[in-house]
Amino acid sequence: MQKIILHFLLLFAFVSQLHAQCDGRYTTATFTASKKADILYGGNYDSNGKWTDLVLDVYEPAEDTASLRPLIIFVHGGSFVGGSRTDQRIDLTARHFAEKGYVTANIEYRVEQTVAISPFLNFASPDNWYKAMIRASHDLRAAIRYFKKDAATNGNMYKVDTNRILIYGSSAGAITALNTVFINDTTEMSYYFKRNIPLMGGLEGNSGNPGYNSNSGIRAIVSCSGAFDNINYLNDNRDIAYLAFHNNPDLTVPYEMGCFVTVACFLGTFYGPQKIFPKAKSLGMKTEFYPFQYYGHPVDAHADTTAKKLILEKTTAFLADVVCRTGTVTAISPRVSTETLNLFPNPSNGRFTIELPKGQQWQDATLQIISLTGAEVYRTHISASQTLDVQEILSNGTYLVKLIPTDDSSLQYIGKISILK
Repeated sequence: MQKIILHFLLLFAFVSQLHAQCDGRYTTATFTASKKADILYGGNYDSNGKWTDLVLDVYEPAEDTASLRPLIIFVHGGSFVGGSRTDQRIDLTARHFAEKGYVTANIEYRVEQTVAISPFLNFASPDNWYKAMIRASHDLRAAIRYFKKDAATNGNMYKVDTNRILIYGSSAGAITALNTVFINDTTEMSYYFKRNIPLMGGLEGNSGNPGYNSNSGIRAIVSCSGAFDNINYLNDNRDIAYLAFHNNPDLTVPYEMGCFVTVACFLGTFYGPQKIFPKAKSLGMKTEFYPFQYYGHPVDAHADTTAKKLILEKTTAFLADVVCRTGTVTAISPRVSTETLNLFPNPSNGRFTIELPKGQQWQDATLQIISLTGAEVYRTHISASQTLDVQEILSNGTYLVKLIPTDDSSLQYIGKISILK
């Protein structure tokens, strides 16, 4: 039987860098943030049929030498009729997380072109309300695709890890994020989504950077005063982490379930975090919810308040845990078949052999080594006849070893190895 021999004896730099990424990184302001402003990421027609260029600002950790960094995309509020990249001082929040080692992007998106008498008269028709949400979602999807396209075709100018994408939204931005992240097919869409999405370019839309999947690689969403119209959107997305903050009472976006701006019930019933959180928890999702007993909207409206400081603190810890666990074995989806991977000797002094399953011999696969704290300490692509030199002596402890065949991601082999020296 073909075997792969792993020598944990040589070349220090790579794996030590992976450990360092999660040792204080993402939780401590280690860097200064550099800003690239007004980057064109796409374009599309507004509600009046006028072409709109879509722009974003990127913040990067200036002194960072990491080859790949997680990406957080920030989506401002404004009731889908206004708003900008400085609303809720979301620009300061984007800078805050760049200082901790993330690449962050703060986007503009299309809003409803309103009439002079009252902007909300445009939403007298539910179709207009849903079209505004769809436009915003299409633009967010284009922003996600922009970074995937850059990574694939432009040398990855921002050094983004497109397998670790996080979305932070406030108010209308949170609604946009929820719709974008959790609506990925037409089976559970509400009537007005089903009615309008096919007419506006489908789920992905036409706002730029076609050919890239905007859903893959998203690991978490942070929702500040957000809601959506069907909690069953979560059913097929239980691997995405959900963090929520909301004021109670909030007369603009429902805290539990109800109408927008309290009286606009003709737009339909929407579900806030008081309903979303228990549903997410019941599905086994990584999830946290922090309600604030204040009146107002949105919960992160101001840059320097006790509530905002707590939001930043909890978001920092939550996202750091998510990005440091990316690629680990947390829960096994019922759609994934698992088999045992034989490792020996076990315990090992740092050198051990993986006995390939019979059906995997001479096939390509991805190999991962994961600490029990959830940190992925090694990942590589292997072939059956390959000998690997992993670039650090592993510390004493227990590790998961996971093998995923390239041609069948629904099958995985998992083993456990103890290092004892």
